Amino acid sequence: MDDNLVSLSKLQSDIQSMKFLSVFLKREQRDQLKKMEDQVKDMILQVTSFNDRFSPYGWCAYDSMSSSLIRNANVAFEQGGLAEAEQVLINYYKSDVREITHWIKNSSEAFAVRYDLLKKFFEDHFAERYHASIPLGLIIIDGAVNDFTKRQGFFAEGTTVDAWDCLVGCSDGLTKLKSIFTKNRTKTNTEAITLPYRNGILHGRDLNYANEYVACKCVALMFAVADWMKMKSSESDRKAKYEKSITHVPIKEILAKSEENKQIQKEIALWEKKVVTVGKDIPANGTQENYEEYPYIVAVIEMLSAWKNKNYGKLSSYLQKMFPGDISDGKRAGECRKFFENKILKTFELVEIEERACALSKVAVKVSWTDKGKEKEAILTFGCVYKGIDGCVGLPWRNNGEWILNPWDIRGLYL
Repeated sequence: MDDNLVSLSKLQSDIQSMKFLSVFLKREQRDQLKKMEDQVKDMILQVTSFNDRFSPYGWCAYDSMSSSLIRNANVAFEQGGLAEAEQVLINYYKSDVREITHWIKNSSEAFAVRYDLLKKFFEDHFAERYHASIPLGLIIIDGAVNDFTKRQGFFAEGTTVDAWDCLVGCSDGLTKLKSIFTKNRTKTNTEAITLPYRNGILHGRDLNYANEYVACKCVALMFAVADWMKMKSSESDRKAKYEKSITHVPIKEILAKSEENKQIQKEIALWEKKVVTVGKDIPANGTQENYEEYPYIVAVIEMLSAWKNKNYGKLSSYLQKMFPGDISDGKRAGECRKFFENKILKTFELVEIEERACALSKVAVKVSWTDKGKEKEAILTFGCVYKGIDGCVGLPWRNNGEWILNPWDIRGLYL
């Protein structure tokens, strides 16, 4: 395991310590301990295998990367070799990733300020206009890192892209990709390449670069860089929390957490999904009082009310996922004002409600507004997530968190 993954190493060490005392544990606790040990081992195996197999070819694991994608790529490699495994990754970055492209914009102010270019980049990418998307992607990454470091771009020789205790900061992570992508390309090459060599592409030496391999690795690189910025920005806070955590007795902590997790699982198992039909169970455009039985809908109604009343501080709080995560509440409210001040909300109508889990529901709402005199209408889709307070697991019936709106599809606001 990479030495950079400090908290994971600590967890492994704590589990080993507990195993020495397992004779004093109840049977259920021993089973839980074994399950935890197997999960940690598998996580480490999957990530380590992924980086070992794929980082020489331009892919690296990063912290927000789907664990199922990592596993599927490893399985494909074991069953069919590199070509099949890369196809799994390419298929993901050509299609499925479309649903989360807004993560890039929201990851940092350095990417948010480049939103217009990001939209063009992804439009070209999904339309397979790789001759245009690839150079633009490399330019966006370089500029965003330059702003973030306040010194130099991603591909500059002196730029370091390490980060404490995270996947993207591993030795086979972003640093390795940077060393590969910045290789000198001193001769004009007409053969197809499968790696986004920055110098060869932008300096006109690698002429046959426009293919899905290079394009998808640019997209993956952008997500990895966005993750690195988030992890680097939170490095001091994460270190402080880690230092605080190791002052406690780890065995007691983990045992207590294990018992708590068992209780949480029991409660979750008792949860039953409600089928909610708009127009039958709830009105399409009521007030907050009409939706008290469905607090996740209340969050959407309160967001719409804040929009209508031009309360940009409250609106930005509900829609915080629309804006970079590394800015202050005040600045986020200012960015929200700039975005919404000319969008005057007129009407709304709930069109679809779907409870997907105890702490996750989908809400689609049709809204109409005027923008500088022009009438506009769109269906906005939100993922309503119940987020726990102080890092705890959020369970709505425990009232230990708050509903957060994830903008799953709000493209209509940008048209």
